[in-house]
Amino acid sequence: MKMMKALVHEAAGRKNASIRMVPYPVCGDDEVVIKVMACGICKWAEINHDTEGGGGTLAKYPVITGHEFAGYIVEVGKNVTEYKIGDRVTADNAIPCGKCWYCRNGKPLLCEHFGSHGHNINGGFAQYLKIVAKNVVKLPDNLSFDEASVAEPVACAVEALDRANIKPGEEVIVSGMGPHGLILAQLCHFSSAQHSVAIGLVESRLKTLESYGVPTILAERNDASVHEAKLREMFPHGVDCIIDTSGAWPMVQSLLKFLRKGGRFVQYGSYHSSIQIENPAKFLNDLHFNNQSYVGVSCQVNNFPRAIEYMANGKCNVSTLVTHTFDLDDYFLALDTNKTDKSTLKVVIHPNGDPNKETDLS
Repeated sequence: MKMMKALVHEAAGRKNASIRMVPYPVCGDDEVVIKVMACGICKWAEINHDTEGGGGTLAKYPVITGHEFAGYIVEVGKNVTEYKIGDRVTADNAIPCGKCWYCRNGKPLLCEHFGSHGHNINGGFAQYLKIVAKNVVKLPDNLSFDEASVAEPVACAVEALDRANIKPGEEVIVSGMGPHGLILAQLCHFSSAQHSVAIGLVESRLKTLESYGVPTILAERNDASVHEAKLREMFPHGVDCIIDTSGAWPMVQSLLKFLRKGGRFVQYGSYHSSIQIENPAKFLNDLHFNNQSYVGVSCQVNNFPRAIEYMANGKCNVSTLVTHTFDLDDYFLALDTNKTDKSTLKVVIHPNGDPNKETDLS
């Protein structure tokens, strides 16, 4: 039997995970097998899997984790005609069931039996992965495998952009400059918005955005009045939309002052369960009486083609997002680095070694 190396979680928690040899995937008639050259660590998902009792609502064990992957096609099923061996690809990890009420009513993102490679279907922290061909997207020559592994976060950001429904001439604030904030700041800047600004705490990340032409404001952690004064000067009448990726409730409280009547607040980052809203009734009534909308966005379906296009045409530059790379054998070191090293943005695993030296398509 042909075997491969993979990270397998028998259950949530590090003690239940190991890197070991497992059977090579059997390619179905409508599937392809991808030789995984890069698979990104999603801080939220992988830390959940690593935590005893964690894993998230999608998790089903045993499973090979990793849902942000790219590589070469090495095998195609007999019904697959649009791809060939050697194609450089990524793929949408989302597999809606197609049968539940939401799927049958055109809302696959809300699928009641949502499948996801890396959560409840084997994912990309393995040398090989099989997936239905309809989810596969070819890579343009100007995207490396490391860059292409960021397609899933970009696809999620595209969903947020859709839900934000930014109209021509509107003004937007994007807060939190982790990977998702850096992505959304670019997407909003190149959207139909009249003006958008990115606000965050890390000056070097803001400088990177400025080099792409994106306006920025450095947030002041200990005195919100400092950045609020800059926002008030830039947007004296407030903004139409705020997209928060920070997961920091004090930042949200600071920014909500600038949301116009009729505006939208988009929660893209998750807030800590210990957060207490001082006066929930006032928070909700302010939304109510100001005709404001609260929008939650957490994942995506079917946005990979647009994500790749944004990345390829320079409207979403991800070249600086991958800050650390590791071999599969060093997965747990990579995960710890992602948890503790403040310089990390995206940490990427190379299951088959350095993708820049790859020549064997077997």
